[in-house]
Amino acid sequence: MNKQELTEKHNFINDNIFRLKKMLLTGNRVFKNLIYPTQKFQNNGLLVNEPVIALSESDLWNPFDNKENWILTAGKIENLRIASQKLNGLEIKANQIFSFWKHIGNPNFGKGYVIGREIREGCIVPTIAGGLCQLSNALYDAALKANFDIVERHKHTKVIKGSLAEQDRDATVKWNYLDLRFKSSFDFRIEVELTSDALIVRFRSKEQSIKSTDNQFEVRNSNKLNDCYSCGNGACFKHPGRSAIQQEIKTTSYILDERWPEYDKYISEIATSNDHFILPLPKNRFINTDRYSWQSANPNKTMTTFLPGIYRALKLRFAVKSKNNVFELILGLDQKIALAAARKIKIDSTHLVISQNLLPYIFETGVLGGRTYDVLMSRLPFEKLHQRLDFAYSKHAESSTLNDFRASNELIELENNALTRARKIITPHSEIAEIFKNKVIKLNWQVFNPQEEKKQGNKILFPASVFGRKGAYEMRRLAKELQLNFAVSGRTIEDENFWEELKTEKFDGDWDRIGMIIYPTFIEHQPRLILKAISKGIPVITTKACGLDPSDLVEIVDLNNFEQLKNAVKQRLEIEKEEQELA
Repeated sequence: MNKQELTEKHNFINDNIFRLKKMLLTGNRVFKNLIYPTQKFQNNGLLVNEPVIALSESDLWNPFDNKENWILTAGKIENLRIASQKLNGLEIKANQIFSFWKHIGNPNFGKGYVIGREIREGCIVPTIAGGLCQLSNALYDAALKANFDIVERHKHTKVIKGSLAEQDRDATVKWNYLDLRFKSSFDFRIEVELTSDALIVRFRSKEQSIKSTDNQFEVRNSNKLNDCYSCGNGACFKHPGRSAIQQEIKTTSYILDERWPEYDKYISEIATSNDHFILPLPKNRFINTDRYSWQSANPNKTMTTFLPGIYRALKLRFAVKSKNNVFELILGLDQKIALAAARKIKIDSTHLVISQNLLPYIFETGVLGGRTYDVLMSRLPFEKLHQRLDFAYSKHAESSTLNDFRASNELIELENNALTRARKIITPHSEIAEIFKNKVIKLNWQVFNPQEEKKQGNKILFPASVFGRKGAYEMRRLAKELQLNFAVSGRTIEDENFWEELKTEKFDGDWDRIGMIIYPTFIEHQPRLILKAISKGIPVITTKACGLDPSDLVEIVDLNNFEQLKNAVKQRLEIEKEEQELA
């Protein structure tokens, strides 16, 4: 079709005729739906573990896009993210009709849909909720493979290169008069998933003897479609005008929470001026927001989740004053931050960098579909964390704190799936890096103002609050057997009389008095106090859970190997004694 024909086809009169037809057809469908209503189904979780009986997979990104219409594909994927959440998990009863529009609803009013691509009368036209046909195509393709009864299906008038329409396995939809409807003689479950580059539709059922009779299909020739962002036909009524189009550039969005200097340095080295940042709180003169003040964040490209951010800050301020386990509270507050952040991601962001504590909740929303993402790890994965706590509890069943830090099975599964699909895992923590060694970006811990000469103190420091997971029981036994006098940097949580008759004192911050760190911890994700000691040349004896690599100052002992810990401390004490005698 040449430019003159397009101009004649898309003029003001024809456009209004199209709109009138659409209104009449929509009204007709509304009337029919009142007479012959279809059922709306839910996720009952009854078929979630049944085998897959049919699968359809299609590419999200179009390799034939140019710079101008790429943003329409990005919009299409955003629309698929929203619609897929409405269909994923639906369980359809036997002989009941599934209707696409019954579950998607009218996509034109306040549901978050953006401008995508729609095929209309021979052109790709920018339109709200454009691109949902890829989802209906995939559903139809899977329904054919499962040998379902097709109740209603409409072909596209034109064929996009690389789409299922080339195989005559497409099903166009238009609210609400062009619908996709099918049914089965048995119960089945619909699952819809968006990976970084594909849309996947699966049907599950107890019925496994599916034999598709649809092995033959007509190959349809694809058309080189005209689209409003690249056809160059400025005289066309539908053309939005080049001056009104701002060329969007693919960007990265950084969804960040607590600032780690290692991550701040890393992001400052890779971020571009076009990238977006989403932080919990802006700088505030009344509330200390230093822990969320990322130096790498471009202030002109930074958004915040202010209301849930301030709510979390206030809740935690009061919660930390108690001895109660606040982990469950923290999870709920992190979820509020994550959901608010997910709504702020720009549609042109094809890659994300996400703080780990927000990851499972963002993953659950579906916004990671069609995107790659990296994860800034701030702790062990929930599953590994639970295993470590269970191990520690098996050694110290009397502990009142080793049942803390417990997430639900659903949250564990969400995080595992999200971490599995992440492109890269970013961490300075050696133990975490070892878990993800095939896709890890290992950073160096930031040690500030290192001193060349070691301080000549003789006091031992246990650099944590008295928790079972921090090795407090091992430290108590060690102090008894070696008759150690030592300082403790944190609160006594396990028991007010935990140290019994041992000689302990509260660490007052005077590093000149400290000659050695002993830290037989089971869990430590951010060893800032240890890094401070290293910067002052103080030797450290700790476990691999601390996340440090062995060095001249750092000796790593095995978890729960008391004899190895005891021997390492005795040797260090002997060295300290010899150095003091020489001095």
